[in-house]
Amino acid sequence: MTEDDPPEIQPIADRFAPNWPPIIEVSSGWFALLVELDQILASLAPDYNVQQIKSKFGSLSFHASPSEDPYDYNEEFQQAIRAVEWRSIETCEECGAPAKQYVIRMWVMTLCDQHFQEAIDVDPDVP
Repeated sequence: MTEDDPPEIQPIADRFAPNWPPIIEVSSGWFALLVELDQILASLAPDYNVQQIKSKFGSLSFHASPSEDPYDYNEEFQQAIRAVEWRSIETCEECGAPAKQYVIRMWVMTLCDQHFQEAIDVDPDVP
């Protein structure tokens, strides 16, 4: 969480479990997905907590639990997370527009046409 993040992300940052840093390591294009997921998860498990939110291999990686009890498992809760993670692979990390996955400089990124072009224009000779 940084001071540049929009206020709608703060409630998600507040859900981080103790001993986990409240760091949301995704770009702003996925913030709407996070807000939507937070609303769904809060309706299923009002006291849910987050362990980690990041981008991994061009996909949202969201690790959370319905409660602080490590044995508390909720299939609907997990399915909601998986559904939003799947949607992230078709959503531009930068702006939220429809996107595809690309490998740029050895990193998998999910970008719209415009942001893909900007990414390769930085150094077009680098794979």
